[in-house]
Amino acid sequence: MKKIKKYNGVVVPMVTPLRADLSIDLDAAGVLVNHLIEGGCHPFVLGTTGESSSISLESKIALVKKTVEVAKGKAVVYAGISGNCFQESVDQAKMYTDLGVDVLVAHVPFYYPLSQNHILNYFNQLASAVALPLIIYNMPMTTNMSIDLETADALSKHPNIVGYKESERGEERMAKAIGLWKDREDFAYLLGWAAKSYEGMLLGADGLVPSTGNLTPQLYSTIYESVLAGNNAAAQKAQEKSDAISKIYQENQILCNAIPILKSLLANYKLCTKAVLLPMIAVNEADEKTALEKIKNYGNDLKSINSIE
Repeated sequence: MKKIKKYNGVVVPMVTPLRADLSIDLDAAGVLVNHLIEGGCHPFVLGTTGESSSISLESKIALVKKTVEVAKGKAVVYAGISGNCFQESVDQAKMYTDLGVDVLVAHVPFYYPLSQNHILNYFNQLASAVALPLIIYNMPMTTNMSIDLETADALSKHPNIVGYKESERGEERMAKAIGLWKDREDFAYLLGWAAKSYEGMLLGADGLVPSTGNLTPQLYSTIYESVLAGNNAAAQKAQEKSDAISKIYQENQILCNAIPILKSLLANYKLCTKAVLLPMIAVNEADEKTALEKIKNYGNDLKSINSIE
């Protein structure tokens, strides 16, 4: 039986709810955090899906504060501190620590091309400079750089680096990474490739980080919990449904289009508004209409779209 590590389960990279004036919609943030918790998941604020690189510091602090207020004692709160300025990341880590966040998450600085030695040095220094546990986030789609697994394994020896969040594609890479760390009680592997959630769990992943979990947290909890319970049929069924829903906003779309469509789906279920921050553009009428027509195939309410019955 798989041993459950400290950092585990479904960690949803939460969208950032906005008002019409593009300030943080704190009421919607509370609704969304509760939705994730009720679905058996943990919130991860200020990640890629949360438009973190576009949000002002004041708004980041407001979002983190609200998330902690709602989730404290009910779920583990993850917060992103990624950026191009090391000191700003350290300063944000201190602010979020004071606000009550549980874990920090960071990808590489993305302005200058980095060697693996630069990446190793950066994360070692960042982990030593922050008080909270740190999870390394590999996101080549946005950073245009990949963290070699050998580099990640070396970083896993740092006492304050507690996990690795993988969004890079490749089945061989996924299997190798899980094999490296599945027996390490002190280091967790969190899979950000939602379409491989079931497969990753079978291989021994410790958790899942699906953006579609904003809408369907219970489906991913079903995958996670069903694999642990040996109910592979239920896990496969949840994977198939979550894949179909993911395609509604991701298929043939770049990330800057996919996130606005996802927000339009969330708005349809009254979880947030459709508003996004520049450089993203709000979903156009045609794409929204198509997405809303497709989601009807999976249910008219949150309970039905989250169910495999």
